[in-house]
Amino acid sequence: MMRKTPVATMVDLMGGGAVIPQLVHNELDLLAVALKGLSVQALRALQQRLGFSNKEISVVLGVSESTLARREQAKRALTLDEAEKTIQLSAVLAKGLEVFEDQDDFHHWLETANPALGGVRPKELLSSAIGREQVREILGRIEYGIYS
Repeated sequence: MMRKTPVATMVDLMGGGAVIPQLVHNELDLLAVALKGLSVQALRALQQRLGFSNKEISVVLGVSESTLARREQAKRALTLDEAEKTIQLSAVLAKGLEVFEDQDDFHHWLETANPALGGVRPKELLSSAIGREQVREILGRIEYGIYS
């Protein structure tokens, strides 16, 4: 069985081919998707997998819940900034599921204060690009047994 690429996992986490119909082979293809317009559905699929409330996902995106709901109703795409955040979030989730191999374990880790992150819960860092990168980095260290 061929192992899925991280990018293929990211697409699946955002709802797969039903939500992202174009072919995606790498992160540049994902950028093309973001530029073309990523649907709110992609974010909702991710939100569901992360177990985030509407409020939590709107904080991560830096957009109000009502704006998101209106955009979803009108079937309008996410802005480029929101689409990029959604894609970065899918990368964090893909990495977390790869490292923990269990959604519940990963959720627990996201919710738990982490000494390597200054005692902050990883979940709280997901609303900034630097924070998302830090969380991915810690996941990489866990993966390679450099416990943090």
